[in-house]
Amino acid sequence: MRLPSAFLATLLAFGLLLSGPWPAAAGSTEGGSASSDSNSSRMSFGDALNAMRAQNGLGALREDRILQAAAQAYAEEMARTGSHSHTGPDGSTVVDRARRAGCRGRGYFAENIAWGQDSAGDTFAGWSASAGHRANMLGPNYGVYGLGQAGGMWVLMFADGC
Repeated sequence: MRLPSAFLATLLAFGLLLSGPWPAAAGSTEGGSASSDSNSSRMSFGDALNAMRAQNGLGALREDRILQAAAQAYAEEMARTGSHSHTGPDGSTVVDRARRAGCRGRGYFAENIAWGQDSAGDTFAGWSASAGHRANMLGPNYGVYGLGQAGGMWVLMFADGC
């Protein structure tokens, strides 16, 4: 029996995703980072995200430093305050937080949050298995993403550009 290449690519991406450990998210409070040799043999979060998008006929997203800074700041805020919400303690939304960081997208923004996962791979798997989070990851109007992690809090932001 011959399996379609998209199915095989999905299996490969998911297998690499779960093979962890992944490098910590940029700005992470987790200690240490893997060497570049080790990193080259592992799939990064962005690679896994873009593989999922490609398997669904969507274009790749580019990691954006402004959106990454916004995601990191919100992960740190949630870790500090113990909140778990898309609405910040100050009433802010993903759009507010992205714009405050300097993102000037044209209007398409989304955010995934998670807490309690031990790794980027676990977080990716959880978001992938959730219809709403997966819909954000496969949003056709997004062009950039930013990932933040602090104290067990994970934030993934999307925008049409920054």
